[in-house]
Amino acid sequence: MIRTADLRKTYTMGGQTIHALDGVSLDIPDGQFVAVIGASGSGKSTLMNMLGGLDSPDSGSVEINGQNIAGLGQKTLARFRNETLGFVFQSFQLMPRQTAVANVALPLSYRRPKPADANERAAAVLGAVGLGDRLTNKPTQLSGGQQQRVAIARALVGDPKLLLADEPTGALDSQTSDDIMELLVRLGREGLTIVLITHDLEVAEYAQRIITMRDGQILEDRMNEKAVAA
Repeated sequence: MIRTADLRKTYTMGGQTIHALDGVSLDIPDGQFVAVIGASGSGKSTLMNMLGGLDSPDSGSVEINGQNIAGLGQKTLARFRNETLGFVFQSFQLMPRQTAVANVALPLSYRRPKPADANERAAAVLGAVGLGDRLTNKPTQLSGGQQQRVAIARALVGDPKLLLADEPTGALDSQTSDDIMELLVRLGREGLTIVLITHDLEVAEYAQRIITMRDGQILEDRMNEKAVAA
């Protein structure tokens, strides 16, 4: 599903050279739930940006579902993201004036042709994440956990092959965080490939595999036997 080879990305800040990624190579098979953990500046978010086609490496390759995305043009890459990837962010990034259904259906509006049943699909996915009774609510009428469920539904509505979640519990209380992680675990058990970026070890322990990064490199890569056995 995912294969990166010798990924490198360097930034220059204030005259200092920062090796955000320093030769990162990894393989993630279909259906695996992986957490990438590390402190601020470890390179985990840069890695997610590479996997999501949101940034390009200085060198190395990123292969997703058999496609080397590092060399794609902007239009092709945008279509690839829309059809293959789902994104969940810490800040939800919902449209405040739109209903839950409209927010979830948004990615489908960029498909050509646009699915005639876009709103029906959105409603079905909202039901699957436990918000079937909140279809017409706007973000301000929802709790933080409910907003994140809407964001997850939006990521899922296009039937992605890979879900990328960047600190999805960072703005939530501990109980709501547990609820969101249990939802991600369920999605993983249903066969979705998930890469979760986090700084929180308790959150990472929900994943089947935990990759620890430091200074742009993979420090440790281990299977989480407790999660695998669950």
